[in-house]
Parts: sequence; structure tokens; C-alpha cells
Amino acid sequence: MNSKPSLESSEYILLVDDELNNLAVLSALLTQQGYTVRRVLNGQKALNLVRSNEPPALVLLDIMMPEMDGYQVCQKMKSDEKNREIAVIFLSALDDVNNKVKGFEVGGADYITKPFESLEVITRVQHQLGLRKLQQQIKIEAQLRESLLQEQENREFKRRIITTISHEYRTPLSIIMTSAGLLENYCDLENPKQQKHIQRIQQMVQHLSSLVNDVVLVNELEQEEIILQPVTLNLIEFCQTLISELKVARQVKHQINFSNQGNEFDGQWDERILRQILSHLLSNAIKFSPPESQIDFKLVQEQDKIEFHIQDQGIGILPENRDQIFDLFYRGDHVGTIQGEGLGLSIVNKCVNLYGGNILLETEINQGTTFIVKLPIPKIG
Repeated sequence: MNSKPSLESSEYILLVDDELNNLAVLSALLTQQGYTVRRVLNGQKALNLVRSNEPPALVLLDIMMPEMDGYQVCQKMKSDEKNREIAVIFLSALDDVNNKVKGFEVGGADYITKPFESLEVITRVQHQLGLRKLQQQIKIEAQLRESLLQEQENREFKRRIITTISHEYRTPLSIIMTSAGLLENYCDLENPKQQKHIQRIQQMVQHLSSLVNDVVLVNELEQEEIILQPVTLNLIEFCQTLISELKVARQVKHQINFSNQGNEFDGQWDERILRQILSHLLSNAIKFSPPESQIDFKLVQEQDKIEFHIQDQGIGILPENRDQIFDLFYRGDHVGTIQGEGLGLSIVNKCVNLYGGNILLETEINQGTTFIVKLPIPKIG
């Protein structure tokens, strides 16, 4: 029998006996089994070690000791909640039932009668350490269950908060947008200041509405509540329509060059998810590129994949930022005053993951960035 179960390298067994010979025999026996052992000659020293920052994993405790006997040592140990789980095996020449019962009453886990057999000591030590390991596993599992329950409660609370905020924001934003439209109809068309302020109101409402929608979508993606809902789409028509909508909504001054390569662009796609991927990438390209610069948008069919290439002539992405750009709320170190909340690329990444696709990135500072999104072509049926 040569094993060392249930003890980490930093853990040890504490031997407490006022007889040096007994300590020497026990120490040699347990050390041969691979255990780390510490020895003390009295109860006070034992308590000092138990109460230290490095308490023992198990205590083998003699009963008949001067000044403080083993029963008293065990009682003091168990009175402290921090030490209550440390198992105590009593070692004693007292073999009558009353002494054994008293040992269990004060908190002992086991009782070995002297003179002891080596095999008995080893077996009982292994048994107590095995129980200790099992108790630790049960405790860890209970903590994990509690953490999971707390996480579920937090996620539900977060979902309710986001749903409530979304509803409370959307209603007044809708009213503001309607009112701005009415003002636009009645204002003086020859007064540029009035027109400018109304347009500013409309732009800010659109921005806030978009932000609310993004936050709701991020929550849905994190909660894994989104199931792909494919419809028949022609990707060329879809991309061209998306470009037209962006130009109107954002009053784009950039030139967006769209091209396609391949011949199979009809398929079953989730329109909402594709729109999120492409609109955020195109919006980023517009946002981080100089006005009136060119943005290349290419649709490519590659065997069983569809690729979307979006290339801008913007500020690029710093090398030290590239591993974090898809993190939620992350913004690069050199974006300056360019508006943004750090949601767009995180949404893109999560939506691409829904399709089991991947994103490639090519970038150079002040020369531009190319995002390549590769999505597997959905199998019909």
C-alpha cells in the first residue's frame, strides 16, 4: 500500500503526542506513504498550528497529555467554526467504551487504540482524508449550484430591466420623432436654422432608437434566445437595398462600391441577422473613414460559403487593440471623439457565431480596414 490520496502538496497531517517515540514511529509510517507530516509535543502548540494560516488537513491526537489532554484540545478546535471541519483521530491506550464515546462526543472522527497496527493507522487515515475530499467536492458542487442559480436570477433581472427600459424609451422616442416630423411640415422652409435643428432632433432620435435596439439584441444574443428564421433572399438585391437604406438614413457622403463574384446568391437566410452583420460593418466603415472616401463592398460565393468583404480607407485598428475589438463596449485607443458605444462589432461577432461562421480582419493604420465575413451556405430542408 503506497498511495497518497486526497492531499495537495501544501497540505499536511499533524501528529500530537507528548511521547517522542510515538511521534517518531507515526511520522516514519506516514512519511513512507508519501504524506507530509508535522509533529508537536503538546496541545497548545497543536492549537497554534490549527489556528494558523496553514492548518493541517488531519490531526492524529493523543489523549493522555499533561496540562491539556486530547479531549480539551479537540473541544477547543471544534469550538472555532474555521477549524470545525478538520478531522481528529484520537490515539490512546485507553480502550474502554466510555473513553471512546467521550472522544466522539467532543468531536473526534475516529479512535485508534494503542499499541496500534500500521495497516490500521494507514487505512483510517486514508478513510478520513477520503471523506474530507468528498466533503470538499460536495461543498464545491453546492457553491456551483448556488452560483448558477444566482447567475440565472441575474440574467432574468437583467432581461426584465432591458425590456422595461426598451419599452419606456421607445414610446417617448416615437412621440419625439412624430413631433419633429410635424414641425418639419410647418416650419419656415427658407429658415436654414430651423431645418438644421429639426434634422438634429431626428438624427439623435434615430441614434437613440438604434442604441436601444442594439442593447435589446445583445441581451437576446447573450441569453441565447435567438433562433435563426430563414426566408428566401437574393443576396445581391438584399445588399443593394441595404446600401440604399444606409445612404438615406445616415446621409452618407461616401461612395459605396458594390460588386459580386459568383452565380448562386438565392438562398434561405435570416434577414434580421444578416442585416445586423452587414449594417454594423458598413456603419463602422462609414464612421471611421474620411468623408467622400470610397468603401468597397463585395459579395463572393466560395463553394459552400458566402463571403462579405467590406473595405474602408479609414483610421485602421491598432495592433494592441485587435484581440479586443469584438468585446462588448470596447472602443479602440485612437478613435478620439468619433461617436460610438462599442456594441456594433460585438453584435457582428455574435451574429456570425449564430451561423457558425467566422470573421477575418486585415488592417493598417491610416490606410484602412477590411472585414471578411464567411458564412456557411444554409442547407435547404
